[in-house]
Amino acid sequence: MKKLLAISFLVLGLLFSHCANPESIDKKALKVVSQFNSKCPLMIDAETRMDGIEVKGENTIKYKYTLINLNVEKVDTSKFNSALRPGIISTIKTDSELAELRRINCSFEYYYKDRDGKFIYSFVITPNDYNN
Repeated sequence: MKKLLAISFLVLGLLFSHCANPESIDKKALKVVSQFNSKCPLMIDAETRMDGIEVKGENTIKYKYTLINLNVEKVDTSKFNSALRPGIISTIKTDSELAELRRINCSFEYYYKDRDGKFIYSFVITPNDYNN
């Protein structure tokens, strides 16, 4: 999972680092996201499938996942959040490829659903989370 996150961050990081102004971010981002999404769904590991990425607003990137062996009724969302959130924040804070996304105060949304397509949990990492 870390490898795919790093790849998607790298692609988006390179994209944003070549943007000259905010108006061009959306157009370029949408093109890159569309190209990446053409490869989805993509298995990250034995449990997790990446369904796609989308750009929301001017500076939010939404990652959409399905946990293919999980049923929503068996998920403790508090534990789920506690298990995932700190590692993702750490990656965002330390990955050099994300420097430009951090500079423009990008937010990252993570959306998870179960094997039947039912919503499990969603959370957003904001600049307040990764700048502290």
